[in-house]
Amino acid sequence: MSGSNAEGYVTASGEPAGASPWDSQCAEFDYRVRDVCGQIPQSLRGVLYRIGPGRFEVGGHPVEHIFDGDGMVSRFEIGSTGVHYRNRYVRTRNYLRSSDDATPSRGFGTQRLGGAMANALRFPENMANTNVLVHENALYALWEGGRPHLLDPSTLETHGPESFGGALKRLGAFSAHPKTDPLTGDVFNFGLDFFPRPMIRCYRLTPRGQIFGVGTVPIPKLGFVHDFALTAKHMVFVLGPLVVKRPIPVALGLRPFDDALSYEPDLGTTIVLVPRDGGKPIRVEYDPLFHFHVTNAYERGPDTVVDLVAHQADDGWAGWNAHLRDYRGNPGPAFGGTLTRLAINGAARRCTSEPLSDLGGEFPQLDQRRTTAEHRFTYLAQASVRGGNPDLITTIDHEDGTHRHYRTDGEATVCEPIFAPDPTSTDEGVGWLLTIEHRPAEQTSALCILRAERPDDGPVAVARLNHHIPMTFHGAFSPSAPPRATDH
Repeated sequence: MSGSNAEGYVTASGEPAGASPWDSQCAEFDYRVRDVCGQIPQSLRGVLYRIGPGRFEVGGHPVEHIFDGDGMVSRFEIGSTGVHYRNRYVRTRNYLRSSDDATPSRGFGTQRLGGAMANALRFPENMANTNVLVHENALYALWEGGRPHLLDPSTLETHGPESFGGALKRLGAFSAHPKTDPLTGDVFNFGLDFFPRPMIRCYRLTPRGQIFGVGTVPIPKLGFVHDFALTAKHMVFVLGPLVVKRPIPVALGLRPFDDALSYEPDLGTTIVLVPRDGGKPIRVEYDPLFHFHVTNAYERGPDTVVDLVAHQADDGWAGWNAHLRDYRGNPGPAFGGTLTRLAINGAARRCTSEPLSDLGGEFPQLDQRRTTAEHRFTYLAQASVRGGNPDLITTIDHEDGTHRHYRTDGEATVCEPIFAPDPTSTDEGVGWLLTIEHRPAEQTSALCILRAERPDDGPVAVARLNHHIPMTFHGAFSPSAPPRATDH
């Protein structure tokens, strides 16, 4: 389709699609955005990719968990003639099968129709919905527990699962938060193995597309490992006590996978420093931490410094997960995390921590050119009201302690801010923050471009789509745009 929303599409409640950021978008589009307010900066050129669940019901059956919608990639090409938008679903095995039989597959929190027999011994399907990686003119759609899907960076056509020449073994897990070393161009990532024993496998993907093993980390108790940190010397894993406690009912198909997890603070947190040169990992025990996302990490004297967003887990995993299941109704504490700095001394086997801000937030980002080095700025999505939806984009200056906010109008919401550097400057933080703003009153979404140093000045440009995009999880900006098909 091109230019307009899917005619007559309504939600399960009978409302027009787009009133909620969690409404499905069943249509695929390809068009030049005509409604642009403000002036797109002349030196801002490239492609923003965003990914997240695109449909939250299949054949009238609702998806039961925020993590279980089929992955949909949105592509915003920012060029001299304006903005071109294209979106496509990742043609995973699950997307094709569930589209044919109109029933949801087993996911992280969603069960297949048919009871225990239909779910027993089934692993969650690869939804390819969590993040994207742009690497050497290739685009990958990523998911936590399986192989990435290779896409055409221009057309978004799905080429299929990628094993990098068979290097991804067993489940082929290539997690959703790879880190790129800006000095070498190498991409570091990890995957979890469940059998014959729980283990983290660490990888290095070279600029030429070759994968090498960096090391393995046996873990005594299988848990939820979503992100890691990268320094010039180490891959850093902060393994909090969110662990698998009730696997048998899940394996028998009686309960969904999310029900197996439990937050056990008595176990504490194990921090593992994995040397990039393949040396022996160093383990440091610390207080219990509940977190999802890391901002950055770097070496500072004897310490390895890691910035992450830490959350309160007073109600344990069950309380948190209830909000992830009620994603339409109550975001709960999702955007109330505390930006926190860990200083880890591997030689002394100790760790200290300090809060960097008293404001809640999530989805931390930075100027990616500072990855593995000390950074001055952190960018966050925040909720102005505790327990509310994200309506703020914030720049935190760690040098002078200032916080600058862009706040949406009315009930509009924003997502993770992605930094796009100004190519005319090499200074950190000189550039723009790109976010997708959902506008429920208009049932549309818009690309919002903010000055990274001064988001409080308001958008320098807003490119409003003809339709809405469901709330995306993560994304990436590629400064060099590959060629694409002619505008529609």
